[in-house]
Amino acid sequence: MTKKSEASGKKVRRSTKRSTVKSGVKAAGAKKAKIASKLKVAASLPVTLKNIAPSPRAPTGFGAQPNAHTIIYVHGIGNKPPASVLKCQWDNALFNVEMGDRTRLVYWVNREYYPLPSDETCIAEDDVHIDDDEITTQSILALAQRAPADEDAAIKAEIDALTSDPNQRKWLAALSDELIARVATEPASVGARDVRAKILPLPPFLRRLITRKITRAFLRDVNDFLFDAERRQVMEQALVDRLTAGGGPFVIIAHSQGSMIAYDVLRQLTKADCTVPLFVTIGSPLGISEVQDVLRQWIPDEVLRVPDCVTRWVNVADPFDPVAADKTLADEYGCAPGQTLEDFVCLNPESPRHPHSGTGYLRTAPVQDEVREVVGNAFSQHVAKFVIAKDLVAKMENGRREERYATLIQLATKAEGESIEVIRRELIDAIKVMIRSGDGFKKSDAGGEIERAGIEPLKRYVAAQLTRLEIEQLRTRFAELKIERVWRDAEKRALVFASTHTVQSYPAVLGYGATGRDIGWAVLDTGIRGNHPHFQEYENIKRQWDCTKPGPPQESSPGETKFDELDKQGHGTHVAGIIAGRKDVSFDAGKPKRQFAGMAPETPIYGFKVLDDRGNGQDSWIIKALDRIAEFNESAGRLVIAGVNLSLGGNFDPSVYACGHTPLCEELRRLWNQGVLVCLAAGNEGYALLQSEQGEIPTNMDLSIGDPANLDEALAVGSIHKTNPHTYGVSYFSSRGPTADGRRKPDLVAPGERILSALHSFKAPFTGAEQTVEDLYIEMSGTSMAAPHVSGLLAGFLSVRREFIGYPDRVKRILLDNCTDLGRDQYIQGRGMPNLIRMLANS
Repeated sequence: MTKKSEASGKKVRRSTKRSTVKSGVKAAGAKKAKIASKLKVAASLPVTLKNIAPSPRAPTGFGAQPNAHTIIYVHGIGNKPPASVLKCQWDNALFNVEMGDRTRLVYWVNREYYPLPSDETCIAEDDVHIDDDEITTQSILALAQRAPADEDAAIKAEIDALTSDPNQRKWLAALSDELIARVATEPASVGARDVRAKILPLPPFLRRLITRKITRAFLRDVNDFLFDAERRQVMEQALVDRLTAGGGPFVIIAHSQGSMIAYDVLRQLTKADCTVPLFVTIGSPLGISEVQDVLRQWIPDEVLRVPDCVTRWVNVADPFDPVAADKTLADEYGCAPGQTLEDFVCLNPESPRHPHSGTGYLRTAPVQDEVREVVGNAFSQHVAKFVIAKDLVAKMENGRREERYATLIQLATKAEGESIEVIRRELIDAIKVMIRSGDGFKKSDAGGEIERAGIEPLKRYVAAQLTRLEIEQLRTRFAELKIERVWRDAEKRALVFASTHTVQSYPAVLGYGATGRDIGWAVLDTGIRGNHPHFQEYENIKRQWDCTKPGPPQESSPGETKFDELDKQGHGTHVAGIIAGRKDVSFDAGKPKRQFAGMAPETPIYGFKVLDDRGNGQDSWIIKALDRIAEFNESAGRLVIAGVNLSLGGNFDPSVYACGHTPLCEELRRLWNQGVLVCLAAGNEGYALLQSEQGEIPTNMDLSIGDPANLDEALAVGSIHKTNPHTYGVSYFSSRGPTADGRRKPDLVAPGERILSALHSFKAPFTGAEQTVEDLYIEMSGTSMAAPHVSGLLAGFLSVRREFIGYPDRVKRILLDNCTDLGRDQYIQGRGMPNLIRMLANS
């Protein structure tokens, strides 16, 4: 049989005997066989896998399809970073790009041994670190004198702590002796023919020290897998979960002990259960005789073979890797017709300092060549077809298997005559069936689980709280269920961090009567304190809806307690007070009164609570409100609500969403195309503290426009000083452009610093007492305050120039063409500061 060796660059003829080192170890074979016969090995628990066929077309785009649709990683021994970070490390090592829903990670690290995840980043290596700092930071001389003895004592203590069974202790000791013995001499498979072998930076005694440290970690986890049935079930269930979701055929890549987990699961499966065209084991202990002795006890005929569901098995081992003590598997695991098993011996790029590095193995030519042969070049493109959004994938990887995640499922209607109502109903029915079928932990409470799923039908989406398994099942069935995307139901937050004259709103009210009369405006926020005195003169607050509760928006009207007290956070009331309302009040009791007025005092306001009482919300709540606004206008046959204000936002990852094309942006675009103006806060992410060796460095950040301010069919508003904008310019906190796809944002800027507006928790006066500014108003800052300045200004404009109602593109052009240039960069100020007098004069 012929074997390949990247290290030698030539094919190496394998003899029928094992290597010299292994032959030496086998001299004590009789003793080891005696130990093995006395071992109490817990029975291997049978694997139950739901047979979910892959969808007719995998979510990889049009054209030629790969031979595998999903890659599953199974990590190895030792502590690990959070699952999403580890998956990112493996993705980048193998493909140089984060793969999103194209890859899954089986995460089984034992937190009893390692209570805290290792503190690593996506660009770090997946190495094994045991207790100590990097050995190269210690004295080489001191290590030479004491390290082997210290590590031998540490290994013995580790074994004693793992088990009290004398036979298991002997077995673990024999296993550690074998791993150390195999790296005691330079492997013949590398030898003088490999240039790198001649210049390896670590001397033999340090390589032996590394071997002992890796061995120590290996003993912990291998003991759990082979002799603790409960721990083994946890490990194997993690892989079963990722297979059960469907999405095959699969490529399975298993590192170190992960290869033992993968092998024991796959050997119990048939091709009818799942299809694995490629199984890759890296740094695997499956060749070690002690490990094989235990595996045979779980197999009825005690014959080691390539699993039936696997077509090709590739095993890659580094000559200095102690865990891959036996580098070859092909002469020990039998192949059925149509199956192949091939071994590669090659240097891990991290060797010899980290010869067992998982990410190092993934960078080797055999692994990359074999994987790309199966999945093809298109599989790993940066911009590729996906069903589950990348940020949702990352969140799921870090969670527990039973945890539910807020999802927003986008419906697809591409065939002519398809009814979106039918598609929505069929999807909801399918989700309920998935929940009822359960996966073990919720079958007894299917009704309760359906309720906890919180399924919310929207117009073009379905919002639901789903488990990772359920979400991945939707990916598998996306074509059948007519799903376009499964998005994270992204969180949004309120953007909090004598302005009527600054934007020429007050002169326009006096000179043109730009009061906003009959121009309805929706405020999507924390709700509005409906009975605030600021809104009483013009009865501004017409109706309110609570969109944060399950089911359709809950409406309330003036006079109802809920209407009066809907805003318990204050942000929405403050925003609404900037747009509309008026109240004459003094700063101090008995002093002359001053007028406190919104930009367009008479504007009718429609409140939509889409943020909870802490100022946090979800995309689905906002979309629910947008659906209601669209229906409200359609049923009236005119634009009762001519504009909306969203002083809210959230983080934006352009690698997940095209700029301006998140689910929320798509729905806002629909509303804009209906004729409704959309005013958005640009965000308060323009200022950040960067960590450096000298400490924190304050800096301003370009490319900091958030979501939904990326939307082109909207007005994104940054912040300026409320009275001296030419002097102080753009607020330091105001988000800066451009957008990640190169468009200019924000569109303009408006006052957003220390804006005085309505206080939701205003103090009711004592009988006969006079209310003052302190009782009724409060200062807030942020682009949240800047956006309603533009909303109110536009309501005032439309109340005078009514012919432009329903033409948001024309209104936007007039607004921006008549802005006052502040002399700042256009990616910071946009077109500048709005001027309502100039808009009216030039239109």
